[in-house]
Amino acid sequence: MREEFELWLSKAFDDLKFAVLGLNNEFYSQVCFLSHQVIEKSLKAFLLAKGRIYPKTHNLLELADLCFEINRELKNYENELRIVDGYYIPMRYPDIAFGSLPGSSPSRANAEEALKIAENIYRFTNEYTEGKL
Repeated sequence: MREEFELWLSKAFDDLKFAVLGLNNEFYSQVCFLSHQVIEKSLKAFLLAKGRIYPKTHNLLELADLCFEINRELKNYENELRIVDGYYIPMRYPDIAFGSLPGSSPSRANAEEALKIAENIYRFTNEYTEGKL
């Protein structure tokens, strides 16, 4: 039977694959949102793999603070997490403006950046938890 953290990582990987498809098909808002989901699920898996519980939150910085207690290397991603955390709400609702311009949308560069950050966090947490398998 798979452990709970493995289930979270599996869902994160599914989101990661879907985000890549979205980037290739110019769905930049969805890529930014899915990148957030990849990171959120990866951080929750990380906490579970280390015997911790996670709060019911979508705030990446709040989750990361708990992860920093376990592994300070994740602190290197703090600025990147802040960037992707800023995508969560604006990418979901049409009446929340992205950036400073009303009605603006993320660019391909924004989506590529978010996806790269998500890939890095997923890779880090997946490698770090492999010792638990």
